[in-house]
Amino acid sequence: MRSSTSMDRRTLIKILARGGLALSLTSAAAEAVWSAVAADGAREPRILNAAQSDMIARIADTILPRTDTPSATDVGVLSWIDLVLAEYFAVARRSAFLRDLTAIDGFAREVAGAPVAGLEDSRLAIVIATLDAALGSSSGSSNESAGGSLDLTPAQRGYVHLKELVIHGYFTSKPVQQDILKFVIVPGRYDADAPFAPASLT
Repeated sequence: MRSSTSMDRRTLIKILARGGLALSLTSAAAEAVWSAVAADGAREPRILNAAQSDMIARIADTILPRTDTPSATDVGVLSWIDLVLAEYFAVARRSAFLRDLTAIDGFAREVAGAPVAGLEDSRLAIVIATLDAALGSSSGSSNESAGGSLDLTPAQRGYVHLKELVIHGYFTSKPVQQDILKFVIVPGRYDADAPFAPASLT
């Protein structure tokens, strides 16, 4: 079922490209993670537990659902995010991200009466739309600090970071780059054996 919060996928691609995301689609780090995911095949998550994995999958497929193009989970974004958390997030940043995921569940209970995993698609779409609306309102309000960052609640912060990971992972995946964006992956193939050198993000 198509999410009420989703926009046309091809329109989203154009908007993201105009916003500068296209500049990061072929980053060495993102492709290295995808190569490692391909080399690992089906494996157990290294960081995310079952509940966290289910929450991320539900939210990811609400942001980027399956239409005439694959959904976020169809291209393997969940495994990509897990490996990014394991290899590229410093311990403190990873712990903060996971705490904020828990806050999203708390927000879902307030808005829709159940955690993310317990919501049908229509009610989850309301939760996501409410988060997006709150963030849009905050970006134009006096909640912006002198340093330029928004004073976000834990749930809003968790959603912002998760959405960024979902979108970045999706648009750097092989199916999206080759089949939708029509990018040619240098050196012209997707190499699952490419060297993987993680670098911690602080």
